[in-house]
Amino acid sequence: MKKINYIFLFLALNLVSCNDYLDIEPVGQVIPKSVEEYRSFLTSAYAVSKEYKVFTTYRADELSLKANAVGIEYYQDIFIWNDLNPDPSTSDFPYAGLYNTIFYANHVINNAATMEGEMATKNQLVSEAYALRAMTYFELVNLYAKPYNKTTASTDPGVPITTEYDSDKAYPVKTVQEVYNLILSDISQAETLENVKQQTLGYNYRFSTIAVKALKTRVYLYQKEWQKAINSAKEALAIKSAIQDLNSNVTIMPSEYNSAESILSLETVATFDIANNASISDDLISAYDKTNDLRFDLYFSPNTDGSYRSRKSKDIKFKASYRTAELFLTTAECLVQLNDIAAAKQKLIDFTKNRYTPAGWTAYKTKINALNAADLLTEILEERRREFAIEGYRWNDLRRTTQQALTKNFNGKNYTLAKNDSRYVIPFPKEATINNPNL
Repeated sequence: MKKINYIFLFLALNLVSCNDYLDIEPVGQVIPKSVEEYRSFLTSAYAVSKEYKVFTTYRADELSLKANAVGIEYYQDIFIWNDLNPDPSTSDFPYAGLYNTIFYANHVINNAATMEGEMATKNQLVSEAYALRAMTYFELVNLYAKPYNKTTASTDPGVPITTEYDSDKAYPVKTVQEVYNLILSDISQAETLENVKQQTLGYNYRFSTIAVKALKTRVYLYQKEWQKAINSAKEALAIKSAIQDLNSNVTIMPSEYNSAESILSLETVATFDIANNASISDDLISAYDKTNDLRFDLYFSPNTDGSYRSRKSKDIKFKASYRTAELFLTTAECLVQLNDIAAAKQKLIDFTKNRYTPAGWTAYKTKINALNAADLLTEILEERRREFAIEGYRWNDLRRTTQQALTKNFNGKNYTLAKNDSRYVIPFPKEATINNPNL
């Protein structure tokens, strides 16, 4: 692949709004023309930092923090939901970086007609751009807007939408429904053009047919389109359905980029600070059967004080976005919602065979088969919590389901996020609102 030397001023980290970065024309020493040159361009979009799941992990209920922890000033106000007057050192939730990714994707999409190269290669590249744009808007709307609600989505404020460069255009906030409409339209375009079923190892940060279907499954789940989510998951699992059996292989975690379950390995889900300066909350630890759940010793290691820390770190191997485990658990959840209880139980039982010791699984099956529908749904959500610990799922699972009350103790004081608290919606970063009054 020819390496292109671009100078894009919009990559500057202080570009915190659509309107702001769209005021700057990209200046390049080489203008991309060929599909190979546009591939380099889209690779830059993939490479933009994607650490939003790290921030939501601090905000959810998976971690415990000590006031004297190294780097605590960057995360403590996120941890205690202090959005009104945070410490100046507090890290901002990402905004500019997400729109920079969209900028790159837009440029590829909008130049598809004049791109030079073999048609199948062009189609694949443009498909990835559509999918990446859809994924990015999905993350934005689930950071900065209310969870999707069919009855209110057409009036709930979402995020700004930009699909093409226009320096004179204002970028007001669109509704949640409008954002989801764009997401699903982009996914549809991606599916039409996609021609790589699975990316080869090392390139699985790129979208493929199965990755697009995994994204669509998650979107439908969040929209509570239960049957559509099941159908999409089934299509994805027809391409790849492997689940790592932890009874026979604990050399890697299921969330690593090279695991048998990997579908898309793009987002950063943990950092050095999470692995070394935070401990796992007692509430999360108590969710595991330490004796029979094989994930416990794989995911966590003990500290000298009796607490536990995450084994997942900033190591590049822990980049994770979608994996087959999610498709199994999403299917089980949706089956319960459609009142197909027997099928939901079987899906959950089939999946957990690979996560518990044989004796533990036998007991687990007995437990699952005795549950009523409401308790089964609760258990499936608990399995999601156990399975995807410190992978950035928890905050959105809380938002889209019960929005339960959370209480944390930090520096000797209790902090509470009330049930259905307005702080389940993250405010736009201050710099973003300064640069774009429409927010």
